[in-house]
Amino acid sequence: MDPKENFILPQFPLSLVAFPGEKVNLHIFEPRYKQLINDCWSNGTHFGIAPFHKGQLIFFGTEMKVTAISKVYEDGKMDIKTEGVRVYQIHNFEKVHHPKLYAAASVSHLIDDEQSDPTTINRLLKLLEEVFELLKIDLPISRFRNDFTSYKIAHHVGLNMEEKIRLLTIRAESQRLKFIEDHLNQFIPALKKAEELKERASLNGHFKNLQSPDF
Repeated sequence: MDPKENFILPQFPLSLVAFPGEKVNLHIFEPRYKQLINDCWSNGTHFGIAPFHKGQLIFFGTEMKVTAISKVYEDGKMDIKTEGVRVYQIHNFEKVHHPKLYAAASVSHLIDDEQSDPTTINRLLKLLEEVFELLKIDLPISRFRNDFTSYKIAHHVGLNMEEKIRLLTIRAESQRLKFIEDHLNQFIPALKKAEELKERASLNGHFKNLQSPDF
């Protein structure tokens, strides 16, 4: 399929941002989404997660594939595993795609063939390592080196919902990497300041064992 070609993709709007390559576990309980997942699983088709934020649907999202149905309950609810495939843009959204119960949209994939710059990757991973040290996160940086993309670290750099949505809409990898690097260069000093304030607060109300200088 031509990446520019419009096609109909079932929609599962959620208050989250999924990125390509990301694994998302979902508990499915609404009738319309039970139907959606059953259709996708039976037909080997995909669905889209478009962020729903502050009462508005964002007209960008990530195409998802169902990788496993972990559990099906007696009432038809299910626990599923999904994985992000690629980003799309919505051109026309239908709240109900008759005769189905669920929503669907006319979408097109966004072309993004740009490769990551190794120097920029190393710089970003060093910043990410510093974040992990400050937050005491025991996660090896080496796990992000293989098949590195900006999407792979997007949920580990302290982005808020608006920033994640912004990242989703940026089309060039170099621009996404710059966006994350600029964010980290502001985020890390804020973390250090918060840690310093925390340390100061922990001293208040405690007996201090300080040695007087020898004049």
